[in-house]
Amino acid sequence: MNVLKTKIYSLTEFDNLNSALSSHKTIHLDGLAGSFRAFINAYLLERLGKPVLYIANDLDSAERLRDDLGMLLKNELVAFLPAIGFEPYDHNEPNPSLLSMRMESMQKFIELDSWIAVATIEGIIEHFPVPEHFLDNQLYLKTGNEIKYDSFISKLGDIGFKREDLVEQVGDFSVRGGIIDLFAWNCEEPIRIELFGDEIESIRKFDVITQRSTAKLDEAVILPNLINQNHNALITDILPESTIIFCEDSQILNEKVESYFENAASIYAANQNVDIEEAPPEDLYLSPQKLKLLFDNYKIIDTNLIKTNNILSIDFNVKPHPDFNGSIKLFLQYLNKRAGEQAAPQTFIQSINKEQAERLQEIVDEEEIIFNGKFTVGSLHNGFNVPQFKLEILTDHEIFKRFKRRRTYKRFKSGEYLRQLSSLNLYDYVVHIDYGVGQYLGMATLEFGNVKKECLKISYRDGDNLFVTVDRLSRVQKYSSEEGVKPKLTKLGTAEWERTKKKTKESLKKVAAELIQIYAGRKAQGGINFAEDNHWQKELEASFIYEETEDQLKSIREVKRDMENTQPMDRLLCGDVGFGKTEVALRAAFKAVMHGKQAAVLVPTTILAFQHNQTFKERLKEFPIQIEMLSRFRSNKEQKRIIEDLAAGKIDVIIGTHRLISDDILFKDLGLLVIDEEQRFGVKQKEKLKKYRLSVDILSMTATPIPRTLHMALMGARDLSNIDTPPSNRLPVHTEIIHWDEEKLYNIIMREINRGGQVYFVHNRIETIDAVKGTLAQIAPQARITVGHGKLPERQLEKVMLDFMGKRYDILVSTMIIENGLDIPNVNTIVINRADKFGLAQLYQLRGRVGRSDQQAYSYLIVPPMDKVT
Repeated sequence: MNVLKTKIYSLTEFDNLNSALSSHKTIHLDGLAGSFRAFINAYLLERLGKPVLYIANDLDSAERLRDDLGMLLKNELVAFLPAIGFEPYDHNEPNPSLLSMRMESMQKFIELDSWIAVATIEGIIEHFPVPEHFLDNQLYLKTGNEIKYDSFISKLGDIGFKREDLVEQVGDFSVRGGIIDLFAWNCEEPIRIELFGDEIESIRKFDVITQRSTAKLDEAVILPNLINQNHNALITDILPESTIIFCEDSQILNEKVESYFENAASIYAANQNVDIEEAPPEDLYLSPQKLKLLFDNYKIIDTNLIKTNNILSIDFNVKPHPDFNGSIKLFLQYLNKRAGEQAAPQTFIQSINKEQAERLQEIVDEEEIIFNGKFTVGSLHNGFNVPQFKLEILTDHEIFKRFKRRRTYKRFKSGEYLRQLSSLNLYDYVVHIDYGVGQYLGMATLEFGNVKKECLKISYRDGDNLFVTVDRLSRVQKYSSEEGVKPKLTKLGTAEWERTKKKTKESLKKVAAELIQIYAGRKAQGGINFAEDNHWQKELEASFIYEETEDQLKSIREVKRDMENTQPMDRLLCGDVGFGKTEVALRAAFKAVMHGKQAAVLVPTTILAFQHNQTFKERLKEFPIQIEMLSRFRSNKEQKRIIEDLAAGKIDVIIGTHRLISDDILFKDLGLLVIDEEQRFGVKQKEKLKKYRLSVDILSMTATPIPRTLHMALMGARDLSNIDTPPSNRLPVHTEIIHWDEEKLYNIIMREINRGGQVYFVHNRIETIDAVKGTLAQIAPQARITVGHGKLPERQLEKVMLDFMGKRYDILVSTMIIENGLDIPNVNTIVINRADKFGLAQLYQLRGRVGRSDQQAYSYLIVPPMDKVT
């Protein structure tokens, strides 16, 4: 990147820009393409030493530039300013990650002479803390220093931290005697402050799951969250005079500021019961008048201005990345054509990771293309072509229409065993892994010389007590049993607990022996030894439009290893909804077909069959593979043709519901069976599947495995793969329990529609579903609403789903048919009516229908008043 920067900065247009900034107020830039504007912003900072405020039209554009600048500059020089509210006076709790970015940006404004702040329009409209107030409220901690305990706890609340039983996310703090845990806005991990009296004895980073320290710190700076305090400043109050403002489109900026401020004024007038002319307090939101001051007082660069005599225009003449439409064939043709040109540009092909770069290199080498360029790891969002230098940058995600993953928002896994312990009541039963079953007697402080330690007190038989220090809490779990069962307490100092553990292990071995006997026959019979990946397999994998997560890659490797083994595969793939299990199955099916075998994908619902059929056809359209679907969406005549073609071997991949395991279905040469949402199939259906298990490779997938299936996998009778890692740009789904409230429903629906999204409304009674549609039409008359349920004729249901996926409707009112596998990234709000009537696994699956993109997703569970809920 440094080589590229040096070369690009030598363009004469950069000298022209430097001169123009000293003589002109407003400059228009033309001929920018792809990620080239990131180089211009980096130049303003590095070569001119100026602070830069970049105002993007939307969050997507802002994140792209922020990521590109991260490739060109040190991260500490780049600030990010997203909005923390979706609308004025949004009283929902802000996303801690977004708040954290805003606080870190504020610190950069105050401490650094030059920086680049990438902001959304909404991000600059919202207010900031007053710089002096922000500085005064930072906390500086150092080992050996003294703090006043009570005032420190009070101060944490004053500067925006929230007291919780345990620290789970940014902005939380907890207190246990002389130990204070907190997760600051500017920290990657939470920190634990251990006090001896009022003296800070130690500061440590720690992992919330294990409670173990990960690093010692000598000092820590804690940034405040003063967003909702009374001391407010606007962007016009905090920018240095030398700041250059880089606007994507000043017209859109003006329109959005005006619209937002008018909206804020009307909400303020309604809340305060005053006339709309009495605008909201001037220090809360940027007004059109204040925006004009911004344009009058600072140098402006704009990329979308109407050119006039008093505005200087500079044309960089940079061309966009060629469009290969996701086709590797077109990409290879393009490289071949370039190889034949005498003065071909130097080409850099950027890949997001090493595996993808190697994959592309292998494909180009196998095609024997003379390539004048380099494959590099680390990718800008968009490539471009600089004709003056014969320089071209291509990116793998644009070649294949891959979605480049965003930088991860700070997120925190919940500490499950800590949750259990935080719910302990006095005299609850607990189990210590080394000492057995005891009774919890509360917390106690023990002194070891000059050191005080917070301990869990556990009572055992005959009055013996055990004290467990905080750093050993992971050895203790809450005792779980049938309700009302009182366990026998263990006697300390005897071999009783070891004998109990030994007996348990022996009984587990018996169960394992039975299961192993069942599966021994299967292992003894030889399976299909699939060939290693061929050229087409590499092409397919390179064309995946998302970047694979580490767990996805690991699962894919495990599945392929099993398929290439001589024994039949029987692997269970567990992964949360939306974590990418389908892609693993698709690659396995493709591998089977490449070996001359057929692949079958068995799913529990017609809607899921339809979805998988669309996904497989879209992903495999470049390859000569015949894919068909067998479900009630097909007429009897079509079903008959498909069954005949399947038996004749004319179909490579068949996707279907339980119709696939009917007696009349015959395969010519089945090599792989994929069972999606295995827990949804009954005992009878699973018995029918057993006939395949002796010779065919089987891949089962689930988000919520039933205990028996999971038990078999954990016992080793089935192989297990886990996808625990979410795509990194995923935000946790905001889940809220509400009562029926038409005004609230209107706001929920319109917020989603206004940001270009769609809404699921789940109502699980077909008899009253049309009445619910009518009610929603009255609540939100602007919304286009359709209805889908299992009793609709097949063709009609298929049309409803296609129309909704094609964005012809804003709201889909449906029954539980959307529960499994439906993947429409544009739908990011789900409302579930009478959520108290659903099972927990059903609610979990339903919530998984949203949050499948990088947008904040919402799940609302409507229940009757709490006294009516059992």
